[in-house]
Amino acid sequence: MSATSASCGRESGMLLIEALVAMLIVAMVTIAYIGIRSTALIDATRARNWRLAREIAEEKLSTLQAGAHEVPPESGTEYPLDKYEGFSFKIVLGESAVANAEGEVASEAAGDDSEARDRVDWDRNREDMRRARERGLTAQEYEDQQLDDVNERLAETPPSPDDFEECAVLVYFPKFDPDFEGQKEILLIKSRVSTLAISGLTPDAASALQRASGDAADPAAGDGGLGGQPGGAEGR
Repeated sequence: MSATSASCGRESGMLLIEALVAMLIVAMVTIAYIGIRSTALIDATRARNWRLAREIAEEKLSTLQAGAHEVPPESGTEYPLDKYEGFSFKIVLGESAVANAEGEVASEAAGDDSEARDRVDWDRNREDMRRARERGLTAQEYEDQQLDDVNERLAETPPSPDDFEECAVLVYFPKFDPDFEGQKEILLIKSRVSTLAISGLTPDAASALQRASGDAADPAAGDGGLGGQPGGAEGR
């Protein structure tokens, strides 16, 4: 009788261990499955955000190239995109501003890697030196020249389809990663755009502005033709 009881006890114990092992296996499989699904969800959301950011950037750049705006964009001003939560964009105009924006993107990609950040700074300085040499300027002269406000320069010079400025569109969007909560990704695309397109004026309006600017620069033209012959006018 006691032997039978002991045998039953051993069998019960084995069944309990087997049940626990089975539960452990099921739990491990479930956790792994949830982890895989979470990773897949994160990857899918990140890919969707990058795709959406590129679509937004291309749309904004196309609008700029087409001159489909009433006033020139304010270089460096960031605007939220109410349609897409957490998304925003900005347009930068001018060679220096675009170079700074590219440096911002590269620094963001480097993260906390100090060596990578140093390489970014070195590449930027080297590129500035190259551009300065192309213009026959010293590094300081080139830096001073780039400090000019591109919006003021565009406002002072009549727009033309033959004059171009380097432009870039940056789109900021959430970095969908629990290790970087609150941080943002940056996507940048750039192109050269005519000052006529940047101004948003029609070709006729730009031509009229150029003629007005030329007349203002020529004192004789401002007298309607009489100023060029003051003696004749007085003699009659």
